[in-house]
Amino acid sequence: MFEITPYPAFSWSFSRQKTLASCARKYGYDYYFSHNGWLSYNVEPFHQHVYRLKKLQSMPILFGQIVHNIIEQSIVHYLQTREVPTVAEMVNRARGQLNAAFIDSTRHRDSWMQKPNKYYMMQEIYYDGKLDPIIVADYKERMHTIFENFLHSETFQQITASKGSLQIGEPEQFRTMKIDETQVFVVMDFHYFDEVADKWIIIDWKTGGESDDDRQQLALYAYYVQQKYRVPLENIEVYNEYLKTGQRKTYVLTQFDIENIMHTFKRSVLEMKKYQADIFSNEPVDFEDFEQTSEEWQCLRCNYKELCVRGKGKE
Repeated sequence: MFEITPYPAFSWSFSRQKTLASCARKYGYDYYFSHNGWLSYNVEPFHQHVYRLKKLQSMPILFGQIVHNIIEQSIVHYLQTREVPTVAEMVNRARGQLNAAFIDSTRHRDSWMQKPNKYYMMQEIYYDGKLDPIIVADYKERMHTIFENFLHSETFQQITASKGSLQIGEPEQFRTMKIDETQVFVVMDFHYFDEVADKWIIIDWKTGGESDDDRQQLALYAYYVQQKYRVPLENIEVYNEYLKTGQRKTYVLTQFDIENIMHTFKRSVLEMKKYQADIFSNEPVDFEDFEQTSEEWQCLRCNYKELCVRGKGKE
């Protein structure tokens, strides 16, 4: 049974630590001040406002989510039917979902205001009233490349070439584990066990470019697989599939990588605890104690810029 609590439960994830590293104020909005904002009664308008802004989706984020969903569905469908989708089919589905988001954003604003978790609102339309035609054209062209690269990726080729030797893990599911009594969320794109090679394979699809965090993110996934399936690190292989370029990057993880992500986790948790007024209830410190980033360029693409850049703060 769902329980309404005054404060959110404390947890850790790779994306959460990245948010805090980029801007403590955004961290506060995302993980504290949006809490209970989905309620229609007995909640301050400020929290409802923050929750609505949290649900804004920029074109890059929305596009990435749609691509990941279609890839997941395509893999599941293939495993059930052995039917390989065409690039055109995948592109049409992506366009349909992007069009649905555009229609929601332009025609159903009032509905989104009331139920922001039931309707799309694109960040660009919310703030600018329109989408840049150049950006739209770029993503339309990018769709073909990304889905074509997926179908030709080593990962998908290995799946289709398999004769029943792969044990597929559930894609894109929220998974949790406990580290030092802290709930840790792990969201893996795709992983499976290859019975012939006696290896667990972890794949992370990327619709953008490479990041310095990619290796650490995969190390966290490997640690999760280690703990869940009780397998040694040498029985785990990790890859990034960069769908924009069609390149696959292989990482040979060592115990140093695991120790490094554990160090990042522990250091990050300590930093997060600075923003707890009460460590037991996870009540946050005062709003003003969540510092704004000094890197103002980040504010240009932030969901909360109308609360921060315009100097409104907490209303």
